[in-house]
Amino acid sequence: MSNSDGLDEGCRDQFRDLVESVGVKRFSQALGISARQVNRILSGAQPNPVGRLVRAMQAADVESGDRVLDFICSEMGGHFVRNIDPQDAAVNAVKECAEAIAAISDGELDESGRREVREAISALESVLHAARERLDG
Repeated sequence: MSNSDGLDEGCRDQFRDLVESVGVKRFSQALGISARQVNRILSGAQPNPVGRLVRAMQAADVESGDRVLDFICSEMGGHFVRNIDPQDAAVNAVKECAEAIAAISDGELDESGRREVREAISALESVLHAARERLDG
């Protein structure tokens, strides 16, 4: 099985999970497409939107991809945290926290400042994740 086959299978499974979580009819209505189209995607007769999204992310540069993932995560009530090397995570966390402090130091927080704070939180979570892996490993 090639990497592409594994990706296709994983995307197919993820799409199926999305559909099964609410049913074909409700899912198709939420997307504004017919139940027939959803079934065609499930059968592989039409392109899988999960696969397309993953390939779009792979085609973009890392920073752009991370911003899109963070947007998607924020729409679902969370935020994206990239898994990086523990030492790099610590250095990045210090940098991001310094930028966040600078962004909020004037007492007004615009969209750019909020982004800096989110990036600092994500960087700190990367450090926590690396620490947990070290303890578990």
